[in-house]
Amino acid sequence: MTAYAPSPPIALPSCAKGLLPRQPPGHVQREQLQRLLLAQDCRLRLLVAPAGFGKSVLLADCARDCPPEYSPLWLNCAGQLASPAEFCRLLAVTLGYPSSLSEAELLAAVQQEERALWLMLNDYPRELDDELDACLDRLLCASPPNLCWWLGSRRRPLCNFPRLLLEGELFELGGADLAFTPGEVAAWLQHVDTLRSSRAESLFGLTRGWPAALRLLAAQGEREGSGSLLCEEHNALLRDYIEHEVLQGLSAELKHALCQLAQIPQFNDELCEHLLGVGEGATWLQALRARGLFISEVEGAADWLEVFPPLAHLLQQRAKTAPCTRLHLQASQWFAARGEVRAAVEHALKGGQPEVAASFLERFTEEQLLQGQDLALILHWRNELPESLLTSTPRLILLHAWALLLVGRPGEAQVCVDQLARFQPRADAERLTELFAQWQAIRGIAAYGRGKGAEARAHLLEALPALPDAAWAQALLCRSVLTQIAIGEGHLEQAQHLSYEVLKQARLCGSGVFEALLELDHALLLEARGEFARAEALLQRVLEQMDAQSLPQTPVRGRILLRLGRLALRQGCIEHAASHLQAGLEGALAEADPGAFHGYLGLAELATCRRDIPAAFAHLGEAERWMQRHRVSDGLYRGVLLLASSRLWIYQGHHERAREALTRVLGHRRESSVPPPNFPELFLRLEHLLLCLDMARGADVREALQKLLDKAVAQGRQAFASELWSSYAEACSACADVSAANQARQAAQSLRQRLNYQGVWFAADELPLAAEVPAADACLSCRELTVLRLIAEGLSNQEVAEQLFISLHTVKTHARRINGKLGVARRTQAVAQAKVLGLL
Repeated sequence: MTAYAPSPPIALPSCAKGLLPRQPPGHVQREQLQRLLLAQDCRLRLLVAPAGFGKSVLLADCARDCPPEYSPLWLNCAGQLASPAEFCRLLAVTLGYPSSLSEAELLAAVQQEERALWLMLNDYPRELDDELDACLDRLLCASPPNLCWWLGSRRRPLCNFPRLLLEGELFELGGADLAFTPGEVAAWLQHVDTLRSSRAESLFGLTRGWPAALRLLAAQGEREGSGSLLCEEHNALLRDYIEHEVLQGLSAELKHALCQLAQIPQFNDELCEHLLGVGEGATWLQALRARGLFISEVEGAADWLEVFPPLAHLLQQRAKTAPCTRLHLQASQWFAARGEVRAAVEHALKGGQPEVAASFLERFTEEQLLQGQDLALILHWRNELPESLLTSTPRLILLHAWALLLVGRPGEAQVCVDQLARFQPRADAERLTELFAQWQAIRGIAAYGRGKGAEARAHLLEALPALPDAAWAQALLCRSVLTQIAIGEGHLEQAQHLSYEVLKQARLCGSGVFEALLELDHALLLEARGEFARAEALLQRVLEQMDAQSLPQTPVRGRILLRLGRLALRQGCIEHAASHLQAGLEGALAEADPGAFHGYLGLAELATCRRDIPAAFAHLGEAERWMQRHRVSDGLYRGVLLLASSRLWIYQGHHERAREALTRVLGHRRESSVPPPNFPELFLRLEHLLLCLDMARGADVREALQKLLDKAVAQGRQAFASELWSSYAEACSACADVSAANQARQAAQSLRQRLNYQGVWFAADELPLAAEVPAADACLSCRELTVLRLIAEGLSNQEVAEQLFISLHTVKTHARRINGKLGVARRTQAVAQAKVLGLL
């Protein structure tokens, strides 16, 4: 992290390592890198990185730890250009040979060298010199095994490194290897500036671990006190460093090219030709790269390059007085000509031309948008562009209305699309019909987002015949919503037919992303039927196909992972569920997808399964904050959130609070005829939980449960029906209807076993669902009475657990509490005492 001034060659016997350049203030050894370098057994250890990446310091640290059988020899080239003859003279002096040796004589002497030496060349000449590099290559080839070369350089010499690599004689570290990791930044700050150690994360983000930037910012902070990092006051030293160590010595053309490229996030040879001049741009780019001037490949983007972001930031500040409007407009035109709308819009906005950006935005295809690509970016542009531009053409209105729909803001989408009325009537009847169909499609999906099933269906069914063939993506989305409405209303056979038809259409259109989206609807249908294994196998197959086809980055993958997590929970596979939910949530957060809500909801359910109620509430809180920050409509998540919270409140004993919330949500059902997407059982579960609360109060809810059970069975919701059978059994037990209770338990058990339904929604075995309300003659809860009746029938603890679908540990806990409340020591005594009290 320190630049060394030119110095004469230093020959070091192993006993004189103190002659090495001193360590910089606050020096922290890179022990892991040092061990890695020292462990190598090869002819050349090569450190190639731009200025300020700590090459000299690391070389010196390794020299100090040189093993006793070797003698380190240090030659500081100071980056200055030397002729091959001068280079050979310096090497000869360093090696202890006569300074008058010619290159041929030096090569012969090197070949005969018997000493075990480390020849450490620091700051190899920075300017391109083919003859010098060829001389170095010949010396490397002539070196015997006992002569090891260490080379620190800003540029990669033009030597035959591939051959050395194939022979196992080369070990190379680059800038990415030499940059500090986040952990090393934290450790370094703790060592040099404890008061600022809390800034480690932000400092790493600003510097990307660039050692020179870290040290100079710390030095400036010590001088001026605390303040924001990389602000105008705190980067003065770093700007001076850039002037002297990066820009000084460059020709005017190369300096101009580097400063221009720093304004562009990504570039390649063709773009450089367009921006910097035909016949010159690509040449200048290659010259900058050859000199090691902070230009590197963009990870995951073949043939695309970038200026190292911290340096780019500094060069952008340096160029504030010279507007780059023309540069960005040229880049915008270049990207637009190649159909890369995203980059074209970004550069037009940076160039201060919102009208141009809006015109490019119109080229964004509906297919890209409806597949979920760049949704967050489009909404970001929406905030940057004037409202008058966003509503200046029907296409822009439709584009933003669809975007708002897909991020869960149906109310805003409807207001946006209603502005199409300003463009009617039109002379073009065909275009007018298409605009009206698009308006109806958006109105229909917006109505579904508000829970208006009948209104949504009417709009969508009218829109579909009028949508042209070119609007196939919108038509697929309309049919997908019709499928979800049918699932929510319990028309599962109709949903099956709709799902099959729309999947066939997606395959005919050849859209892999849409096919994956529609398979999610199919999986939701299977889940509603309780066919968890089939749904899981379907989604796993879709994931494999997406990977094989290398489909574009969209939120679909994250949504599939989240659904797989939910299916794993239903089947009791806790670890798989945790893995899928975490991965799916990370994907949703990265894409700013409203589906992140279901990730947090799944993590809350996992925490409930583990009986960690505070963590469950914390995840629900994160879910709510995420949806509010992204302005998602309340109707799409509020009911589900309150249902989940109510389950947790019941576990805590806050029954009236839960009852109030459930009643409020059900009261809004008059305004919402269909449940929200991805949770088609919302209304049924709300009614079920209210009946459980009534049962805990001692009410006879058998008739109401039977009606709800009949409805679930008629709709084909088998998994939910198994839950209702269990509740019905408990209600019968509470009313001493033993025969009906046994039949209901057997039905529940049989259905669950057939479906492999292991994980009831938001259930924690060790925490009783029913409240512990004292009975008339004893203080046993309804759940304890149920357990006691099964014990009286002669069932073992294991059999009781299987009947009630709870763990063996839970049964033993209930039995212990029963004994304590009845004042007995054994289960037989508990049964006898219960009969005396009239409980059995």
